[in-house]
Amino acid sequence: MNTSLYAPNTGLQVEASINPATIQGVGGVTWSRLMLQATLHINEETNGHWRDKVQSTAFGMLTGELVIGSEVIGNIKPVSINRRRPGRLGYSTDEHTQIEIELDARRIEWIEQMRSGKSLEAKLRINLQVHVFGVIDNPTAIPFGLIEVASIFGEIPFTCSESQWREKVLPGMGFGKVIALEISSISIEACKALNHAFIALEKAQKHFSLGMYDDAVGSCRVALDQFFEQVEKENQPGKRIPKLKKSWENSLGESTYQWLNSVLGTIKTTANKPHHSPNNHFDRLEAQMLLMITTTLIAYAARQMDAEGES
Repeated sequence: MNTSLYAPNTGLQVEASINPATIQGVGGVTWSRLMLQATLHINEETNGHWRDKVQSTAFGMLTGELVIGSEVIGNIKPVSINRRRPGRLGYSTDEHTQIEIELDARRIEWIEQMRSGKSLEAKLRINLQVHVFGVIDNPTAIPFGLIEVASIFGEIPFTCSESQWREKVLPGMGFGKVIALEISSISIEACKALNHAFIALEKAQKHFSLGMYDDAVGSCRVALDQFFEQVEKENQPGKRIPKLKKSWENSLGESTYQWLNSVLGTIKTTANKPHHSPNNHFDRLEAQMLLMITTTLIAYAARQMDAEGES
């Protein structure tokens, strides 16, 4: 979709567009950049006194910003267009420009929170320097020369689809990597006994891949539910708290039981936040770590159940 830009005192009509297929991430985590291609569609004014005065237009430096909502996220790396368009050409011309925007982990995480598993809606706010050459009013010696230093400016909206962002942008900036954990095989019987946990972990992984980090952590909490029972808190009659089911102590032994109860309790308490507040609490790294720890602990529990079945 073309968007009209402002081009006062240039004798030009300018529209701009961004090709969503060109949006990609590059540089990995050490030098993350968002790359995309912008196209300027340039034509002459249909009327106005500038149309007959302009002999030539020279395009200079293009600068600008990446804007999401009302927030400026990053600056466009200045690029020299270094092109000239003759006056009274009679037809439109296109200028294709590669745009580069440097990002860091903090900005990428902010974008992920704003995107929340959906397409990215953003815009480029650009400014292109223009030198206009033509007929000088009331010349004293030279009839032709530089008659105006102007700018072409405006905002170019664009949309990057959820799949494009997840498959082409995040991996290029080192934020779409998948960490694989190798876990010993577990019997089908043990897996069936923990089916509720595995379904919740599958949902957590799906939420994580969509950038919905609070939902991913919330699913980790659900995955741990069946390991706990409500018990009365010591020295506080009537107040009940979750505790690892006592039946686990028989198979794990007291010391391992106490350790697992402490670890699972900490994870469950941390993962409770999304269920009690609508605000975002977790970034990508935090959600990834909680998902990895929860997966490992459930695999450990399943392995213990498997060992009991073999004995």
